[in-house]
Amino acid sequence: MKTITLPNGQTLTYELTRKRVKNVNFRAKGDGIVHISANPRVTVKEIENFLIQRADFFLNAFDKLRERESKSSVNTELVNWLGREYPVRIIQNAREIAVFDETECRVFTRDIDNNEYILSLIQRSVNERFPELCREINAEVRAELAENGLTAPPTQITIKDMKTRWGSCSYTRGHISINIRLAAYPRETVKSVFWHEYAHYWHHDHSRAFYAFLERYYPEYYKWNNLLKG
Repeated sequence: MKTITLPNGQTLTYELTRKRVKNVNFRAKGDGIVHISANPRVTVKEIENFLIQRADFFLNAFDKLRERESKSSVNTELVNWLGREYPVRIIQNAREIAVFDETECRVFTRDIDNNEYILSLIQRSVNERFPELCREINAEVRAELAENGLTAPPTQITIKDMKTRWGSCSYTRGHISINIRLAAYPRETVKSVFWHEYAHYWHHDHSRAFYAFLERYYPEYYKWNNLLKG
């Protein structure tokens, strides 16, 4: 990281990363640093000359980022996604979208005081992400069944908001439903529900044989499924 002094006395800090890229890439971030990636053939002098020439652009970008940050707030709400609690950061913006990153759920919206609308944006994000997760887990469980010499029939997976069940299986129609509310639980808990429903192809009730089947083919069933009993 290096700081240069501009002709007007202001300073500009940049961080240079050498990469095999065709163009020199400049990115102003909220940390007040210009992050640059450049080919080793591009000299430091060339990069700094460009920064000086475009200094007004970068300084203006930092001002806008600081202004945007000042219009953001951390909501007291915590959102559960795959077994983790995420604080909600609300940012005034025209995008109208909720985004999960490693540490928080960021909600971009013009209507920063409308909690009901903010929660609907978060739910929309969950509704968009959870089906993809279910497709991955479904393929995973079917592969594990096949590895154990068990062939499940073609199965349609439906995501629903269910009040009394975490999942259901219509074994005569080849149809499994998964509760969208499972999005709040760890991935392995969602997987335990898939195993539970697939087990009904071989055992149609919740007999001792049904649970013996689960313990044999998915030994961690109780560890993860018992989280739903809380």
